[in-house]
Amino acid sequence: MDGLRIAVLGPLRAWRDGRELDTGPAQRRAVLAALALREGRVAPVHELLDNIWGWDPPASAAVALRNHVSRLRTALELDPRAPAALVSVAGGYALRLDEGALDTTRCEELAADAERAVRAQDRERAIRLLEEALSLWDGTPLAGVPGRYAELQRDRLTEARLSLQEKRLGLELERGRHAEAVSELSGLADENPLREGLRALQMLALYRCGRQGDALAEYGRARRFLSEELGIDPGPDLARMHERILRCDPGLTPSAEAVPTAVQDVPGWGDGSAPIWIPPAQLPPDVPDFTGRRETVAHLSRTLAGAAERSVTAATVCVVHGMGGIGKTTVAVHAAHAVRERFPDGQLYVDLRGASRDPASPDAVQRSFLLALGVSAANIPADPVERTALYRSRLAGRRLLLLLDNAVNGEQVLSLLPGTAECAALVTSRTPLACLAVTSRTGLEPFSEEEALALLEQIAGPERLPKEPEAARSLVRACGLLPLAVRIAASRLAARPRWTISSLTARLTDSSRRLDELQAGGLAVEAVFELGYASLNGAEARAFRLLAVPETAMLTPGSAAAVLDTTEAAAEDVMEALANAGLLESSDPGRYRYHDLLRLFARHRALKTEPEADRKGALSRLVRHYLAGMSAALRAFRPDSQLARALDPRLAGGPRFGDRSQAQQWVIGELAGILSVATQITHHPTRPLCADDARELGRVLVLLMPFTMPFTDLYVAWGSMTALGHVLLDEAEEDDDRPAVVNACAVLALAYASSGRHERARDFARQAYVATAPDDGVWRHRVAYVRGVVAAMDPEGLDDAVAHFADAAALGRASREAGFDAQCMLGLATTHLARKEPGRALQYCHEALALSQAADGGALDSVLALRYLGQALHDLGRNADAVEHYTRALALCDVHGLSTQRAHTLLGLACAYFGDGRLAEARAAAEKALPMLALLGDAKGRQLATDHLMRAEPGGAPLAADGMTASSRGPGGPSSTVRGE
Repeated sequence: MDGLRIAVLGPLRAWRDGRELDTGPAQRRAVLAALALREGRVAPVHELLDNIWGWDPPASAAVALRNHVSRLRTALELDPRAPAALVSVAGGYALRLDEGALDTTRCEELAADAERAVRAQDRERAIRLLEEALSLWDGTPLAGVPGRYAELQRDRLTEARLSLQEKRLGLELERGRHAEAVSELSGLADENPLREGLRALQMLALYRCGRQGDALAEYGRARRFLSEELGIDPGPDLARMHERILRCDPGLTPSAEAVPTAVQDVPGWGDGSAPIWIPPAQLPPDVPDFTGRRETVAHLSRTLAGAAERSVTAATVCVVHGMGGIGKTTVAVHAAHAVRERFPDGQLYVDLRGASRDPASPDAVQRSFLLALGVSAANIPADPVERTALYRSRLAGRRLLLLLDNAVNGEQVLSLLPGTAECAALVTSRTPLACLAVTSRTGLEPFSEEEALALLEQIAGPERLPKEPEAARSLVRACGLLPLAVRIAASRLAARPRWTISSLTARLTDSSRRLDELQAGGLAVEAVFELGYASLNGAEARAFRLLAVPETAMLTPGSAAAVLDTTEAAAEDVMEALANAGLLESSDPGRYRYHDLLRLFARHRALKTEPEADRKGALSRLVRHYLAGMSAALRAFRPDSQLARALDPRLAGGPRFGDRSQAQQWVIGELAGILSVATQITHHPTRPLCADDARELGRVLVLLMPFTMPFTDLYVAWGSMTALGHVLLDEAEEDDDRPAVVNACAVLALAYASSGRHERARDFARQAYVATAPDDGVWRHRVAYVRGVVAAMDPEGLDDAVAHFADAAALGRASREAGFDAQCMLGLATTHLARKEPGRALQYCHEALALSQAADGGALDSVLALRYLGQALHDLGRNADAVEHYTRALALCDVHGLSTQRAHTLLGLACAYFGDGRLAEARAAAEKALPMLALLGDAKGRQLATDHLMRAEPGGAPLAADGMTASSRGPGGPSSTVRGE
């Protein structure tokens, strides 16, 4: 072992007595490095295998390791047969070296001596020791050595070298050698842009050399890099250095003990003279792949370019706002570059750091701008009022553009706005800055799909999208059409030419990992969201997390109050705060929603932070809110119905409705959320459904039926609820809860009937009927009605439908619910229309109309009765009478806003007009109906309306006597009979 030395701070090398040794091929050098860097500690064989070959070494790896150790002994040992350096120890190997024989240990000793010298105030000695330590480096550590272990050690040693360089240069500045250090600092800071300590030292050196503008410019470069690559702001130390340079902090001047430097010879430094001013050009660079936002950029450009041409005295101020990652800065910078020639006196830029916990001080920004405008530091007033007056005086008479990026609120930017019309300011913020008087306020939305695809193509390459167009669309949808997310996904594809779009789309399919996948090259969607989240107070942060727990696309003050267990007023206040922070969207009053990726972010935070019991409690409270709301809505919609009282006898906390229309609008607005939450609770992967939630969910769905079954103005895809119904039924049977069994069976009957599985539907409808007592005054007649609906949806079950509707009507009369009796008559009418018995249908339509009017059943029952009267009369050939009834129905639709009924009434009216030979009027009615039917997704109605329009053309094919073609004729006339519309 005499005279053996090893170096790893560069290419791996070994010497004995001054003679360099052959350490063999790359893999053998990796073995030597792994042993040397353990500094005499034993390296077990399994660790060495992992270090050299990775987690899945080949079967031959152990043999290869033994061979490498043997060859290394031959090279290193004086006597390989009696090794003294590379020894075998307890299932592993160790490399025993003399003290100081490994360059890393020598370097650590010198660094420790330097620390002791600093504590002893001997900075010159510390600098010499650090220089000696750094001289041990000979390029990249472990250069050419393969393996995971070598890579980790290479990173560690490189970081250690940078730390030593930073310490030495810091000491050089303390000794006043900024002129000598500035060049080295600039190179190191540029090579290592994430090391803010180096950048701060570089700025200090530049400042002490009299280059204050260059020091501030370097801060701007660092800020832009961190923002663009990581989505973060500079740390507090670097930001503090920036602010101290802005205000010419006397503490930055070298101490009297420092060695004199050339700064004293710089003109204008310290002698009170004003520095030379040139028009500032501070705009960040525009992105070369800017895509989309054409109208927004055009609007901003027109508004900014006309700043001095408008006949007003106020400055032009444009605000661009939107959530994090939406592209506010990108749009603003692009628009600013587009008009920069219109501002020949310069462009000022500042990042106000509004999304961070350390927003920029307006005072410091004013100082920075004044320096850029040619005011010497000595002439900048300390008093804020005087400084603002000077600032606006310097702007007056000049054509300057200010880009104030990432403002936290209006107060932050108010003192920075110009005071005269020749200047313009472009402000970006996550909030609309509603308190600020502005010329233009533009809210950015996520990309359109086409814009997102254009950006994907621009970055990932034009040859990829044509090969996988559907995968590309799926990819941008998985990104939520958020510009930052699309850019990241596209950048990942660009960096991996062999990846397909489908492969990346598959990685984004798992919502639990989607945010982890949306990061590349320092850009990360989650980091941008984290900035906004970190700015929230405790109550806001908890609301942000909990409100994302339910699978609801839209939140209202009522549903949010249930989730948060608070009042509606408090819930709306906190949602407004979240919207102001750019964490919720609110396009309509009282309605809020998450962006898809923000919902994922909030849900991840909820899973990490909120206890399981709290998350479950939020969902349970929301179900109870829906139950109370549906109960109140049904009471308003069908005042004589006993169903709401039976399902929710302790109505509390539900909304209050002034009339039937308000109740129905509430149901329409909450419907998607009700169904989503029902599915979420019943199909949760880990949380079992509790009996209370199952019971209340079943009641909510049954309360939905009067609003969403046939003869209503609202359609629900019951066919998608088969799995949900079975979960509810299993839970009800397990708890022996008979009313819940009835509810679940009714849901399943409608679900199976809607999906065309009529036998199963009849079985569940029969099971629900049998589960009710013969003298039941609440359930039995309703289940009989459900049996009628299910039978009527089966072309072979029309006879049974007549019997079931008649049974329901007879049972319902005992409950004194006239509105229910009218529904049964409508069921009988439409069933007879489907059986081609318009005369019988006419009788039931008249009864339904009389019942609805006598019971004040509301406009809907009357419209339905008039519609089916018109259809029956049309089928009887009495088209003039049919037109009269359809016209009466249409007037009621217009008055009461029944959009679905209006579309089908117009279609029926078109049929009647055709039957009466009034082709022009028929065409007009069909033209009105067609777009409404398309919006409703009624394919059959659209086809019939299209047929009418075609036949109305000159030379068109003749119509049947009923105004219909054979292909579009339905079982009950112009619209399907017993089905949800």
